[in-house]
Amino acid sequence: MGGVKWRIYVPAEVITEYAGVKLREYYTNPEIMLRSQLKVKDIFNKIYGLPDAVTVSPDYGSYVEASMLGLKIIFPEDGVPWPEGPILKSIKDVNKLKILNPYKEGLMSRAIQTYYYMKEKVGKRINIELGGTEGPITTAVLLRGQEFFVDLYLYPKEVHKLLEIVTEVSLMLREVIERVTGEPIRSTGIADDYSGMLSPDQYIEFAFPYQKEIYNVFGKEERIFHCELLRKEHLKFLSQLGVTFYDPGGDQYLTIKDIKEEIDIPFSWNIKAFHTLLYGTPESIKREYRQAVADGAPWIVTELVRKIPPENIRAFIEVAKEYE
Repeated sequence: MGGVKWRIYVPAEVITEYAGVKLREYYTNPEIMLRSQLKVKDIFNKIYGLPDAVTVSPDYGSYVEASMLGLKIIFPEDGVPWPEGPILKSIKDVNKLKILNPYKEGLMSRAIQTYYYMKEKVGKRINIELGGTEGPITTAVLLRGQEFFVDLYLYPKEVHKLLEIVTEVSLMLREVIERVTGEPIRSTGIADDYSGMLSPDQYIEFAFPYQKEIYNVFGKEERIFHCELLRKEHLKFLSQLGVTFYDPGGDQYLTIKDIKEEIDIPFSWNIKAFHTLLYGTPESIKREYRQAVADGAPWIVTELVRKIPPENIRAFIEVAKEYE
């Protein structure tokens, strides 16, 4: 009807909910991870009419880069992974950071092993993806903690050193992905939520150069950017970065109007699952979706959470198909 594209993201906590397994099992056993992804794709096809399995992937959350610099990741029995860190007690310790071997250490080694397992089991009939990395500012905050934002003022030289190391790891991991998969990366995404915590002046000094470096090497064709904390004043930087698609996620500081006024870049708009799909009704979901279309959103997405009533998921799909 209106050509509005849409997508439903099913994260690990919902995959395990439908597959009937615990999150720790999912993250620590490649067989369970693969079986769960395939099972849930089949369930969502049968219940909601979504496409059946076309892609599976190693799924280890948002901490791959940070783990390659020594950050320990905890896998609760049935909760999302979370970092044990921060590991930098002082920004002055930045020169003590050591980059681990991605084939033998950190979450990247686990992702590679899972990739090979999936490739062996289903690689002839289903596409296997290996990727997904955080942005430089977010990884730096994971390593240093909230004191990072004080360091910006007191120790800018050391902050730049940390960001140089983090970016080196990010580039290295993409090179590893190319070697493992045998496929060159020409389109890449950066997820850098904490960069939205910087003032515009700080952004141009501390975030922009490192994001740009990653895009210049691996974003020859497409550059996808995700940040849930950007303000309107940051949006001008996306065009300067050459971003080709912007995902604001659940950004509470922006409206569709803000985005359309500031940039001429395709973007998605998130119907918030925790609020709208979990606690809403089919009618309220359709109403919010139609308003987003009326406001000019070219893409509308939602990322599911646990315990959403099936009728609410169906309502999202029904209204989405009205405008596709």
